[in-house]
Amino acid sequence: MDVFKIHVGEGRAIAISRENYFMETKGMEPYVVERDGHRTFYAVCPECDNPIQLIGLNRRELDAGHRRPYGKHVGHDVPGVAVYDETAYLECSYSNPGYHRDPGSRRPPSNPTALALYRIMRDRFDRVEYAWRRASGIRLGIKRLRRALTLWRNDKAWLNYDSTYCNLPQMLFMGSPEQDLYGQCVSKDGPVAAALSTLDDIRLEPVDFSEEYVRVSTTRFTNVTFTLGPPSKRKDGEHMVEYFPLCLLHEGRQIGCFIQVRTDPEWFSRILNMPDWHENHRLSAMAADVLG
Repeated sequence: MDVFKIHVGEGRAIAISRENYFMETKGMEPYVVERDGHRTFYAVCPECDNPIQLIGLNRRELDAGHRRPYGKHVGHDVPGVAVYDETAYLECSYSNPGYHRDPGSRRPPSNPTALALYRIMRDRFDRVEYAWRRASGIRLGIKRLRRALTLWRNDKAWLNYDSTYCNLPQMLFMGSPEQDLYGQCVSKDGPVAAALSTLDDIRLEPVDFSEEYVRVSTTRFTNVTFTLGPPSKRKDGEHMVEYFPLCLLHEGRQIGCFIQVRTDPEWFSRILNMPDWHENHRLSAMAADVLG
């Protein structure tokens, strides 16, 4: 992996480098441990909250297959950093790619990652929504968002091992029933608007609150919806990205090709942890009402 964090639970995913690691840990215990004349550098996996070891901060540690420092899981507790959870490790995108996971596997209700995911949705839902519309190009109204969040709550989706700190915006809609796009807004320069513009009975109308979005309207009664399918995970070196296929439907028929809605782990982590974020109080109040 190419990112780390220093605390279990909500925390920013940080690119692995000597400079970043020192700035976050100050080179202090319990992150830096000296034993038998050698130093070991520990941190936390940004996805599964297990302890990891950072390799290559001292360049002599790098092997022929790696040009930059990277992180790998360690199969034991690291006191003061993280407790090892084997099931969470096996379900992690950064773990053994040959492991055949159980798609119905769920976290225990007391799992710290599950509890952190729930808190993010409850306390920072406006940031999750912002990340969703930036990734998908779809800006839904508060009634549609309340419906999606209610389904997420009723399904206890935070217990799903597929839900991570990286993909909460996408997992809000993944596998849900069709979402009606009539009256909703889409990015006027995005692939969703481009696909909808090919239909004779769909209109994309300007809105007065933003030049970036247009509203989906129709010239007659027609059904235009979207669904979001399960992701494919692609690893480029130590960098992991998930791609969720978004399907646009017109009267039950697919419009064009699947649109790939990708995750951006570092960017989303930064958004979640921005201290000067301009809160959308209406969305925050709605999430607090749904999730309590």
